[in-house]
Amino acid sequence: MLISKITSKDLFPTFNCSTEDARLNSRADLFPHAKPVFSLFQQSHIAKLLIATSYDGFAYEKVIADLLEDKLLERRKVLCYLTEQQSNTAKVFELWADKVNLCQQAIADRVNDSETTEDNDFLEYLVYPEKISEFMILVNQLNEFNLNQNCKILINSNSSINKMVYANEVSELALFGEQAQSFRNNSYDSKVQHLTAGHIHHAHSGYLLVKIDDLLIQPMLWFKLKQVLVSGVASWTNPSIVSNELKSEPALVDFKLILIGEREAISQLAEMDSEVSSLAASFIEFDSEFNVNQQRVANYLAYVDLLINENSLNSLTTCAQQQLLRSSSRWCEHNNYLSLNENRLLQLLTYANIISNQNKSEIISAADIHQVLHLQHQALNNHIKLSSEGVVEKQILLQTHGSSIGQINGLSVLELAGHPESFGEPIRITATGHLNGDGDISDVERKAELAGNIHAKAMMIIQGYFTHTFAKPLPLPINANLVFEQSYGEIDGDSAALAGSCALLSVFSQTPIKQNIAVTGAIDQFGNVLAVGGINEKIEGFYRICELQQQEDAKVIIPAANLVNLNLSPALVDAVNAGKLTILPINEVKEAIYLLMGKVAGELDDEETIYGIINKLADESNDDGYSDTITKLKTIYEKTIGKLAFRN
Repeated sequence: MLISKITSKDLFPTFNCSTEDARLNSRADLFPHAKPVFSLFQQSHIAKLLIATSYDGFAYEKVIADLLEDKLLERRKVLCYLTEQQSNTAKVFELWADKVNLCQQAIADRVNDSETTEDNDFLEYLVYPEKISEFMILVNQLNEFNLNQNCKILINSNSSINKMVYANEVSELALFGEQAQSFRNNSYDSKVQHLTAGHIHHAHSGYLLVKIDDLLIQPMLWFKLKQVLVSGVASWTNPSIVSNELKSEPALVDFKLILIGEREAISQLAEMDSEVSSLAASFIEFDSEFNVNQQRVANYLAYVDLLINENSLNSLTTCAQQQLLRSSSRWCEHNNYLSLNENRLLQLLTYANIISNQNKSEIISAADIHQVLHLQHQALNNHIKLSSEGVVEKQILLQTHGSSIGQINGLSVLELAGHPESFGEPIRITATGHLNGDGDISDVERKAELAGNIHAKAMMIIQGYFTHTFAKPLPLPINANLVFEQSYGEIDGDSAALAGSCALLSVFSQTPIKQNIAVTGAIDQFGNVLAVGGINEKIEGFYRICELQQQEDAKVIIPAANLVNLNLSPALVDAVNAGKLTILPINEVKEAIYLLMGKVAGELDDEETIYGIINKLADESNDDGYSDTITKLKTIYEKTIGKLAFRN
C-alpha cells in the first residue's frame, strides 16, 4: 500500500507578496459584499435599523465610518432651541450643520437682515420654511443679556462632517440627554442652556452606532431607543423640582440606528424583543477572515500598510510580510484565510516595530516578527513545561518506542481556563476486550461523566464502523473497554475516533501497534477519515514528547483533508527536512491500519489480514458453545410462541 509523505513545501503556506495593483482605499474595501447592502440602507428613506455582526478585534467603528464615506454625504442637519419669553417655552428648529458657525454669529449679532451676513440669505439656514417667521421673532427677542440663556444649538464638535455618532457610553443620560436644573436664589431654575444633548440628538440626520451588548445589560434602554427610532420624537426628561419650569418641545430626531454585536448577542436581543427582525431593514455579516481565493493578497498587504501608516510604524521587508501572513493564516487555522483581527495584528506589528528600533533598523524584518512570537510563546508556556516534566519524570506514561497491543498515541489539544492559547499534547489511549460478548464497546470516559456530547457521538460512530465492517446476522460478539489514560478533565470532540478504532482492532486481532506513530482524525461509519481541528498544535505536541524521549523517527497520521490547515513552526519544518518527523495523510481507516500494524486491513475471508483475523476469531468464539447467540434466541422465541399459543 503506497501512502505519500508530506514534503516541506506542504508544511506551511506561501503567499504572493506583490503589492502591484492593490485596490484598497479604506477598511470598507475588505468587505465588498457589505457595500451594496449598506448603500441601499443609506439611500432608503424608510429603513431605520441595520444589524451587523462583530467579532473579536474587529475595528467596527472605523469600518462603518468608511462605509458611510463611500457615499456622497448629504447636508447634515442639527437641532437649535430658542426660548419664547412669554410662555417660557423652548422652541426647536433645524439648521444646516455646515452653516452653524454663520448662524451662531448671526444670532449673536441679533440680525434679521440677510445683508449683514456673509451668506446670501440668512433664512437659508433653516430647513422648515413654515417655521422661519417664528424663528426670526425669537431671534429678535434676544439681547446681550439673555442670548446665552435663550439659545441652545445641540451639536457635537464635528457635526458638519461627521455623520456617525458612536455611543461609547450607553446610559439613560448618555443616549437621551436630560433637561437639567440649577439652584440659585434659594430656588431651582431650568433654562434652555440646561438642555444636555444625548447621542440621539447628536446623531440627528445621521447615524447612531450602538453595541448590542450594552443594550442587553439594560434592556429598558433598548425599548426606549426603539420607540424614539420609530416615532422620531424624543421628549425631554423634566427636572423633579423647579420654581420656573421650562417647557421644552420634544426633539423631532431623525436618525438611522446601526446595532453591532456577535451572533450570540444578536440572538439574545431577538429573544428579548421579537420585533427586532421585522424592524431591521438589513443584516450584514462582517467576515472575521480574509479569503485569499476571493480577494487578492495584495489588498490584505495594503490593509497592513494602512495599519502601519496610521500608527507610524516601520515598513515590512518582503520576508517579514511573508512571516506576518503565515502567522495571520495560522490564527485562522486555514491556509486560504488571513485574520482580520485588527487588535492582534496591530499588537504584533507594534512589538516588532519596537524590536526593529532597538536593533537601530528602519524596517521590520522576519526575524523581528519571529522574535515577538517566540517571546510571547515563552511567556505563556509554563503549562507546557509542566507537561514536559511529567513525561521526563515518568509521571505521565507515553511510549514512543517499540510496539504494544491495544495501545496507541492519540493527539489532543488542551484548553486551560483563563489561558489565551491552547497547546497540543499526546494522550495514551488503551483498549482491552475479547471476542466473546454482547457487542458492547464500553467508553470509560462517558461512564465516568468525563466526556462531552461530541465525544459520546464519536464512540457510537466507532461501534457503527465495527457493525458495518464485520457485517453479521447479529452484532460482532465483542466486549471491550476504551480508556483515555491519565485524563482527569472533561474530554470532548471526535478527533480520537480513528485512534480508538485502531486500538480496538489491535486488541481483537492481537496485532501490536507501533508506538512511534501518533494518530488524529475523526471517522464515519464507513471508515472514511475526516478532518479535525488544532492539527498544528497536535503535531507540535507529539514531536515535543518525541524529542524528550530521544525518538528520532516520529510519525504522525493525519486526515488528508487537513493538508490545507498545515502551518507548522520552523522547528518542525527543520525536523521534517532532517527526517526526524514524518507526516502521513490518509483518507481511510484501512490506510492507518497498514501504517500502524504493518498488515493490510484486507477482506473478511482472508485470514492473513487484520479484518480476516478478527472475523476468524469471532467465528471460533461463536462455535465454542458459549456464545451461540442465534441458537439461544431461537430457543427463547420458540418457547415464547408456544406459551402464547397455549394461552389462546
